[in-house]
Amino acid sequence: MGRPKGGAAASSSASSKKPKPKPKQRGGVDFKKYKHKVGRKLPPPKNATSTEIKSKTIVLPEQSMASERAGMAVNKRGLTLRELLQQTAHYNANVRRAALNGIKDIVVKHPTELKLHKVAIIEKLQERICDTDKVVRESLYSILQSMIFPSLKEDNAISTRSTLFLLMANILNGMTHLSIDIQLMAFRFLELVVLNFPSSFSSYAEQAFNNFIAVLSNDRINLHDRNKLNSVLSGLGHCLSLVAKTMENDDISNRQVHDLSARELWKCTSDEDNSVGRAFAMPNLLVKLQSLVQILINSVEVSASELCAKSAIDASSSEALLSALHCLDIICRIFIHEVKKPQLRFSISKTQFGPDWLRSSLLIHLKNLWGVKRLFHEKEDGKFFIFNLKIAEIFLCLSAWIDSTMFPAEEFCHFVSSLFAKAKTLRNKDLMEMYLSPIITCIPDLIFNAPDDSKEHLLEAFTDAFRGCKVDCKLIFPYLDAVGEMLLPEKTGTWFAEDGSGVLGYHDVWIHELPRILLQSIDKAPSVTKVVLELLLRIGQYFPTLDCENLRPFIKLFGVESSSGAVELGPFVNLARDCQELATSCLYYFPSLLPDIIGPLASCCLSDALEPLVLFRVVEVLQSTYKAGSLQITELLSFLLLLMARFRVHPGGLVTSGNPSKVSNWDTFKSLNRLILTSLSEMGDGSLVLELMWNNLSNAIVSFLNSGSVPCFITTTFELTCHLLTAG
Repeated sequence: MGRPKGGAAASSSASSKKPKPKPKQRGGVDFKKYKHKVGRKLPPPKNATSTEIKSKTIVLPEQSMASERAGMAVNKRGLTLRELLQQTAHYNANVRRAALNGIKDIVVKHPTELKLHKVAIIEKLQERICDTDKVVRESLYSILQSMIFPSLKEDNAISTRSTLFLLMANILNGMTHLSIDIQLMAFRFLELVVLNFPSSFSSYAEQAFNNFIAVLSNDRINLHDRNKLNSVLSGLGHCLSLVAKTMENDDISNRQVHDLSARELWKCTSDEDNSVGRAFAMPNLLVKLQSLVQILINSVEVSASELCAKSAIDASSSEALLSALHCLDIICRIFIHEVKKPQLRFSISKTQFGPDWLRSSLLIHLKNLWGVKRLFHEKEDGKFFIFNLKIAEIFLCLSAWIDSTMFPAEEFCHFVSSLFAKAKTLRNKDLMEMYLSPIITCIPDLIFNAPDDSKEHLLEAFTDAFRGCKVDCKLIFPYLDAVGEMLLPEKTGTWFAEDGSGVLGYHDVWIHELPRILLQSIDKAPSVTKVVLELLLRIGQYFPTLDCENLRPFIKLFGVESSSGAVELGPFVNLARDCQELATSCLYYFPSLLPDIIGPLASCCLSDALEPLVLFRVVEVLQSTYKAGSLQITELLSFLLLLMARFRVHPGGLVTSGNPSKVSNWDTFKSLNRLILTSLSEMGDGSLVLELMWNNLSNAIVSFLNSGSVPCFITTTFELTCHLLTAG
């Protein structure tokens, strides 16, 4: 084996073939690389430019924002009213909400800001009526209701009208908005304006009613959002009430205009056009109301069907139905008022808005409402009963124009009678008082216009309900008014008791209830006491030959006399002065009760609680009753003798701190003596009068020998004897 070839010679040749290192280039370097240690701060380059700025702070005391707002009205966030008004138009709803809350905050803390910038505030805020954000609209409603409108009422009429013009323009615009929510909110704003500034509504009435018709005809609302109609129907009710009230107030002025000449009429019309408020254009308005009747009845029909199909009635649906019926009731009254109103020679033809028009425009549509009444009558729920009460009220106001062929009178009388019977079972007292009161008020007209064979059930139901009514219930007032209207011809000019209307059989029943109501009301309902006394007085005036047997409980008003002769005073002495006057006047017209009243009445007159003027008035009334031949002389003498014998004089020296009521009544005693002497002298021969009363007079002297009033009584007796003997 030989050595490898090449050996050292090979290695040397290999090393000689290695590449030689490149020689270093001489000259400048474009980018020099530096190797820095980690964490070492780089030194600034030698050619770096210094960018440091050195300055001194200049402080000016009047340039801070806080000092600029010193003394200005700002809200919690430090914003002024001007800034907040600008933010009400911000694109962000949250900013608009905060701005309205800030305005409310400023107005509460600084009320003068509202007075100074009221017009500017309204001009800016009225743009938010059609705001797309519900919270913003609600906040605006709250500000107008609680702050701006109360302040606006204090301004003069011209300034208020110009301000409302801007507001109403946006409200009317909102009523036609594409958004249903904005439409409904606009009707709430209209209702707010009508409630606070009713005189301004006549200028926008036609536009407003057009919008009411449009929104109530909107199927999108009626079918899907019926509950949202409550705000619309509430506003419609207020607008209709305003129209009805304006028509009633204009009756007097219309009668005056009817007697004016053509030249004076033209001048009067021009003055009305230039005045602040204008009357409603009734011909155009009635046409719009006629359209509303049909829409409302259709709405009632649909709502009634839906409610009857439900297992339970929700409050919102019930309120919407009641509001619709309320609007129908007001429209009916407006139509009736227009039919009754005398047509002027310069006005529209008499037949355009007459009874025929009423039947064709109103009654023909009410047929459907009659069917709704039957639908509700089958239900037991109390709310359906309230619905029927409202329907009955609508038909009752039209009773004079209802034809029996269209609405059977017998069926209607039975319907109303059933309402009185069912009212006893209604637990909600407030609802019963609210909705049954108009029914009671219309009963006299219904009885007068209904056929004779249909009245018996109605009279029986009314009388039964009248008996069961408590004196502290508000319904007692319409019951008393209805009874008075059917007993007395003051209002209607018709004697119900003589026209064969069937009232005569219930005449005594109603009168018999009056003393009971009177005595119960004195403690429970003092306001009823005066009403009953006035009614009793009118009954006595219209029926001078009235049998007072049914009025015997009236005696208890003055007191009750026991078999032993002791008298327990009645509530007469504690009545108000006007009620005492009425009760005293009733004595003249109920003379058959006086023999039993004389004793208790004398005890009342001797009470220290009775004012002297009432005492003198009682003596005068009894004297007048005697002169009229309705009171026996012995009864009057007995009364006067009781006053003379039992009147106790309290001289001023007897007044003590423990009994301050014992004030001196010496002047009252002297005045009473003069009045008694005058009454006795007017009876005739003095000696005969003295003879008639001598036995009772002597017995009184013996009975009161040991009483403190004997000296006064003896003095009075001596004066009386001398006076009568001289007169004889």
